[in-house]
Amino acid sequence: MGISILRWSSSGMPDPRRDAAPAVTTSLIQHDYARAGIVGLQTALVLKDADLNVTIVAKDFPGSEDPLYTSTWSGAQWRSNVDVGNQQVWDRQTFLHWLGLIKNTPPEIIGLQLKKAVYLWDHIGEEKPENSHWWTSFIPSFRVLPSAELANSQFNAGFEYETFAVQPTRFLEYLYRSCKERGIECRVAEVDSLAEVFSLQGLENAIGLVNCTGIAAGKLTPDPLVFPVKGQTIVVSGLAERVATRCGDGWEAIVIPWPGTSKTMLGSSKVANDWSTDPDDQITRLILDRCKPIAPELLNDDGEFEILQVRVGLRPARHGGPRMELEHCQNRFICHGYGHYSAGYEGSVGIAREILGLVEGYLDTLQCRE
Repeated sequence: MGISILRWSSSGMPDPRRDAAPAVTTSLIQHDYARAGIVGLQTALVLKDADLNVTIVAKDFPGSEDPLYTSTWSGAQWRSNVDVGNQQVWDRQTFLHWLGLIKNTPPEIIGLQLKKAVYLWDHIGEEKPENSHWWTSFIPSFRVLPSAELANSQFNAGFEYETFAVQPTRFLEYLYRSCKERGIECRVAEVDSLAEVFSLQGLENAIGLVNCTGIAAGKLTPDPLVFPVKGQTIVVSGLAERVATRCGDGWEAIVIPWPGTSKTMLGSSKVANDWSTDPDDQITRLILDRCKPIAPELLNDDGEFEILQVRVGLRPARHGGPRMELEHCQNRFICHGYGHYSAGYEGSVGIAREILGLVEGYLDTLQCRE
C-alpha cells in the first residue's frame, strides 16, 4: 500500500496547516503482489487521526482470499523479535495501543485478544529464559517456569506470559471498516510504478506518496534488497488453551488460538527466496509433529489434529531491515515504509506513527518556506 498526501493553500502551494483539500492514500499494485495489508491500513488510520484526509486504493481489500495477499495469511500474534531499526519501539507502541482496542470491542468483532502464552525450549543451553527476549521485563504476567513444573515434559526451560493472539482476517476487516467509518475513501487501481500514482484520476496534484507495498516494493520502487520468505501454516479444529512457542534446534513451532473462533493456527516455516504459494507436504507433517506436545488438547482419539486448511504466505523481507525514509521528488515526496518481514502486525501502530512523523516533518518544511 502507498499513501499520498495533498494540501493546498490559497497561494497554490501545499499547506499542511490550512485548508481541507483532500489528502490521499493509495495502494499500489505490481505483478499481483501488493495488497491493502496491515501496515498500509494502520498507516491510513494514523494519518486520518492526524487530520489528513485519506483515500486507499488497492487491488484487494480484506475479505479477499488471494494467496498473494500476505497479511491475510499471517499467524498472527504479538511476539517481538530482534531489534531491527526501531522495531522495539514500534512493537511496544503497538502492544499498548492494542490494550486500548480490546477494552470496548469483543474478539468476535476485532479478531484480537490478550491470551495466556508459554515459550518452551527443548534444550536452552546456558541462556536464561528471562534474558532470551528484550520484552520479558515488559510483557504482562511473565514468569519463568521452575524445573519442577517441567519435570514430566520433554522441555528443559520455559516461561509463561500474556500476549495478543490475532485472527488476521477479522482484524484486517476491522481496520478496513474503521477506515470507511472515518471517511477514508477506498477504491481499486493498478499501477506499474510509483510515479504512475500521480497520473491516477484525482491524484494528479497529490503532494506525496507513502510506499507500503510490501513484497511488491522490490520491483515497484525498485529495491533489489527486497525478497520473499515463504511461510506455511495449518488451521486446525478447536481452540487451543494458550499461545505456545516451542524452540527446537534451529526451528520453532507455534500455536495461536484464533480469537472469536473455534480454530487454531499451527506454524510455521521460513524458506527464503521462494515465490511459490503451493504447500509442501513434508513441511505440513513437520509442523503437525512439532506442535503436538504444545497443544495436546487439540488432538483427537488417534492423536492427530483435525486439519481444516493448509496456508502459504510470502513474508516481505529486506536485506538490512525495513526501509523507513522520506525522499524529496521535485515538488512531491515519497515516504517508504516496507520490508517488515514477519513483524507487520506486532509493529504496525509504531510503524504508522513513524511514517506520520516523517510526513509531518516534510509538511512543516513546506510551511516554513511560505
